[in-house]
Amino acid sequence: MSTSTPTSNTTTTTTSNSNKNDVHTESNGIFTLTEYKTLTVICDTLFSDDSEIALNEIENLLPKNSKNSDENHKEHQLNILKEYFKRKSSDLDVAGHFLKLIVATKSSSQISDLKTLLGLFSTTGAGIILTGQFSSFVNLPLKSRQQVLTMMKSSSNPIRRQAFKAIVPLAISIYYSVIGDRGETSNPNWDAVGYDTPPPPEQIPGEEKLSFIKITSETSLKADVVVIGSGAGGGVTAALLAEAGYKVIVLEKGSYISSNNMTWKESEAFPLLYEQAGTLTSDDLSVNILAGNCLGGGTTVNWTASIRTPDIILEEWRKQCPNAFDSIKFNNAMDSVSSRLNVNTIDTALDGTGAHNRNNKLLEQALRELDADPQPIPRNTKNCDTTQCGNCSMGCRSKSKQSSMVTYLEDCCSKGGQIITNCQAEEITTTTIPTNSTTTNGGGGQTVHGVIAYVSTPDGLKYRVFIKSHIVVCSAGALHTPTLLLKSRIKNSNIGNNLYLHPVVPIIGEHTQPVEVWKGPPMTVISKKYQKILPNSGKNTGSILETPNSHIALSGSNCAFMWDDSFNFKKRMLKARYYSGFISICRDTVPGKIRLDKDGRSPKIQYTLSDRDWKSMLPSIEASLRALIKIGAIEASIPISGFKPGNQDTIEQYIKAIKSNGYKSNQTVILSAHQMGSCRMGSSKSNSVVNENGESWDVKRLFIADGSVLPSSVGVNPMITIYAISHIIANQIIQLYPLPNTNNLNSNNNTTTTTNIGSSTTITANLNNDSPTQIAYERDN
Repeated sequence: MSTSTPTSNTTTTTTSNSNKNDVHTESNGIFTLTEYKTLTVICDTLFSDDSEIALNEIENLLPKNSKNSDENHKEHQLNILKEYFKRKSSDLDVAGHFLKLIVATKSSSQISDLKTLLGLFSTTGAGIILTGQFSSFVNLPLKSRQQVLTMMKSSSNPIRRQAFKAIVPLAISIYYSVIGDRGETSNPNWDAVGYDTPPPPEQIPGEEKLSFIKITSETSLKADVVVIGSGAGGGVTAALLAEAGYKVIVLEKGSYISSNNMTWKESEAFPLLYEQAGTLTSDDLSVNILAGNCLGGGTTVNWTASIRTPDIILEEWRKQCPNAFDSIKFNNAMDSVSSRLNVNTIDTALDGTGAHNRNNKLLEQALRELDADPQPIPRNTKNCDTTQCGNCSMGCRSKSKQSSMVTYLEDCCSKGGQIITNCQAEEITTTTIPTNSTTTNGGGGQTVHGVIAYVSTPDGLKYRVFIKSHIVVCSAGALHTPTLLLKSRIKNSNIGNNLYLHPVVPIIGEHTQPVEVWKGPPMTVISKKYQKILPNSGKNTGSILETPNSHIALSGSNCAFMWDDSFNFKKRMLKARYYSGFISICRDTVPGKIRLDKDGRSPKIQYTLSDRDWKSMLPSIEASLRALIKIGAIEASIPISGFKPGNQDTIEQYIKAIKSNGYKSNQTVILSAHQMGSCRMGSSKSNSVVNENGESWDVKRLFIADGSVLPSSVGVNPMITIYAISHIIANQIIQLYPLPNTNNLNSNNNTTTTTNIGSSTTITANLNNDSPTQIAYERDN
């Protein structure tokens, strides 16, 4: 879904069915030259040389402020447009960047699926499954190829829609984001579409106050607590346990990107900050999923919405977990985390003093037209210069966003906690303890022994790390926590079930004045009018309305439904600055599942939007479409293929048509940025993975503290809810397994190699050179 082009080794390897002379070296030899050439033809079908077609229209496509400007400026703008319409995908090697990204992020089974798909595009006969043509796609003339792709995106055949979705959105996003490797600093299309090159990073005095363990060989360590994950759940848990005196090590499979190193360019930022560089989808490709993959997790890249858990949702959850979601306890936890995160509405007040961007002002205006009670969204910001905002999705350079990285992780490290980044936890190890043993709080059976993980280095090396631990806390999120439990062969049939995603449908408006959805505070206004929250009904569903932060590549990807041919889509993207975006966020009631992919290591996300949840989103979608037209939008639409956007004369027919069509996977763009519930908390092992303390029913001293424990979807942005439940679980750990009153716990005569980098500390650990971490007190054995 994003536009990422990470660097890739170019060592050539060959597969058993590939000739040495037919390997695409830049994809590490995973794809053949034939497959690369096939993808190049597909991408050049999307973006071809349209210079001849554009000749008759190009004067009318000049930006409004250029038509009456001086001749030199006008000529410059004409040249930019001429180059833009002439530019093909192959001029930017979109296919090459596409394959490098796939190899760097996808599982072996996903790569195999793409190879099969490319084979069908290049095959005579069998390719008719996709294209409806006996001739191979690559041998068709350009116009015919464009007609085939247009047919596929809205076909009644779900296989064809899925094939379109597998290639076109990502290719579009790469076309509008890729930056060359010959010293270029921007994408050549940005000048034409009016997207500004992000400013270079500014050096802010002092880095984050964090302490890292640098792994340089196969290593064994010891700790009281290992916390796997560093987002909302892992951050607060690690901080509270370190504060209580536990020796804490935090494992983060993503990298540490300091505020001073955030480039704010999608092609560079997304590979460093997001799962699969932002290209993660459900198994059938129907849901595009944004999930953080960096130190601080989703709190580093989210849009700062800090909304408390609705009382009626807590009331629903208390039926299964009366203690964990006790009103007083949970509200106290929300108060505590909101204070630490500096949650406030100073910058989002709706009295004219708030610094809303143009997109949020349009939403506020639309909501007032609908009598839909616009409210300010509290944000976890501090000294936020809102005139510099707009890049929250790629990190906050000024540290104004009070993410886990600059709050709770700093708190953890200030009390002796340490972090290992680029560290993938592969297995939680267990041991059997006799009944009545004090180490299991009296029950015996399976208990935590430690964690096996692998650290990846920038030069491609991997080192195995084993950490023997008193307690393990899984905070890897609703996608990776169940994956880790399944890889660890923990037997509980509920693991991975009850996955909720808060499915999102964008509502797009085209306006006469620039909106620039990528500028300003991204999410400051909300309406809850279209939620159906009824006490004791069991039907607490519906949608909230908010706004997104969508830069040019993500915007282009989501506009793939508008693609009919190269020239007209390029024209469409010249209007990118004039598009607004609202989002309908559904409290889904029909969950999906997490299972292991064929490789036995990666999460397989089985989720398709249900008809019930689609219908519950329609009232907010309908109202938004009408309101956009009422406040002056030229056109309004949702990203659904095969339907022309509605205008003042046709909006009612448009609404009627999309309702009649219903939801079809991969015809309508569905997004998700919230993942919840796949290891839910409950009253018994028969209906849950952990008890009310957050402890596994199956393995003692194994806790889960993240969004996966939530019994169902929250219905609002879940960050504060995840922080709060993890705050409660951390305190339960302290009560259940308190530290013994041992003197001189940290005494030792060994030395370590310590390197200071800014205000961060790196400790180099080695099997043959014990560090304070390695000799951390062995309490129960």
